[in-house]
Amino acid sequence: MADQVIELRALALGQEAGACELVRRVFTRFVAPQFPPEGVEEFLSYVNPQALVERRTQGNLQMAAWAGGEMAAYLEMREGPHLALLFVDPNRQRQGLGKRLLARALELWGRREPKLERVTVNSSPNAMAAYQSMGFEAHGELQSKNGISFMPMHLAVDQGRGHN
Repeated sequence: MADQVIELRALALGQEAGACELVRRVFTRFVAPQFPPEGVEEFLSYVNPQALVERRTQGNLQMAAWAGGEMAAYLEMREGPHLALLFVDPNRQRQGLGKRLLARALELWGRREPKLERVTVNSSPNAMAAYQSMGFEAHGELQSKNGISFMPMHLAVDQGRGHN
């Protein structure tokens, strides 16, 4: 696996079901066990192919990392800018794939918003260490909304190099 070429590209029309399957699989394994049924239902209602298409038409940036023809990671960024989704296949975690996908997304978002200074994310408690390894810092207290627990975090963006 490690020697496969990784390709980062925008999610194409028709690839939404694959992105949703990846996100749902990772969420169910790592995040859902920490949430009450209300939180699981709330999150899963956000991750369906029709919703992805709709959010794309609203301007959300949707990207995937591909390895050997398989989707290995998915990222979605919305106005704010705010990192709405970043999920990496369990067999590909801790290999820098999420960081590479984020760096590419920041590069693309920076073309939309040349004075980009920061990006935010609402991290699930179990993903905080991963986001910290990408340079995000906690900002505020642990919160819960509709059964979803999260820590607000932000990443300072360096105009010349992507992020600090």
